[in-house]
Amino acid sequence: ARQRQMMVRRGDPGIAKRIAQSTHLTCISKYGVDWLCQLPQCKRASNGRSKINDDFYKLLASHNINYIEEFPIGKYSYDVLLPDTKTLIEINPTYTHNAIGNHWRSGLDKFYHRDKTNVGINNGYRVIHIWQWDDVDRILTMLKDKELIYARNCEVRVITQQTANEFLNTHHLQSSVTGQKICIGLYYENQLIEVMTFGTPRYNKKYQWELLRLATHCDYKVVGGASKLFSHFVKNNNPQSIISYCDRSKFTGDVYERIGMKLDEVTEPNKIWSKSDMKITNNLLLSRGYDQLFNTDFGKGMSNEELMLKDGWLPVYDCGQYRFIWRPEYVSVSYTHLRAH
Repeated sequence: ARQRQMMVRRGDPGIAKRIAQSTHLTCISKYGVDWLCQLPQCKRASNGRSKINDDFYKLLASHNINYIEEFPIGKYSYDVLLPDTKTLIEINPTYTHNAIGNHWRSGLDKFYHRDKTNVGINNGYRVIHIWQWDDVDRILTMLKDKELIYARNCEVRVITQQTANEFLNTHHLQSSVTGQKICIGLYYENQLIEVMTFGTPRYNKKYQWELLRLATHCDYKVVGGASKLFSHFVKNNNPQSIISYCDRSKFTGDVYERIGMKLDEVTEPNKIWSKSDMKITNNLLLSRGYDQLFNTDFGKGMSNEELMLKDGWLPVYDCGQYRFIWRPEYVSVSYTHLRAH
């Protein structure tokens, strides 16, 4: 099983062919088509654009968001440019953006999405990737115009986990998270408009605290809000070290620098297993195993990776993460030169 797994990773043509054949048979048995690209949701619109891109363009137009289609930079072409905010958007359906490939072409390189992000950043743009598991409506809220509010006109309050989770489940792209020990809210005219939460570090125990979530009400842009919440936490909890992570496929990390954190590392792309609108991180698959995750009993006859592929899951590499840290001696400085690796 280990040898077969290594053959998949190295792109062995024999196992790649068998995977393609298995995918073909699965498409026929489950969907009645030879390939996923023949499903109605994958067909091209009458104007020749892919349906998923066409639907997104219509969504932008319906919210009066100014956009340009297919914007080229160097060897890359980006699906959308929002010229008013210098934002590039990439739409990444799993079928065409996975690491295995399809009947059109071989799989994408592990660093494809990371490198495309770096090219955009190095040319002065923000880059947002939309994956198949994303909630497009939530991403749209990031792009719309918002009412401007200044933190100096707001009040900081410690809030309950329940209040924080209700807010995060509505306004954070990844919803709430377990392990939140301290939750702080920013109120404007008695309305909760921003939330920041802290807990025990999930992945790196060298640090005392992890900044777990930061979210702003989708209708507002709060100037100085994150700094006000972070300062309240530092003042009242006397932390010796804080770590936090920022998804490069959605955010620039600027807010972390503004509150005084330091960019410590840009991590390598993560492998995400994708099927329909579902996702499973490769770390979870490795720690739990296919049988435990899906309540099956295949045992050791096939590797976790082969079982995922057989069940229709495909590996997609994201853009990696920014890892930020804070210590009392740090001052607020810019580390923009480290961003594009």
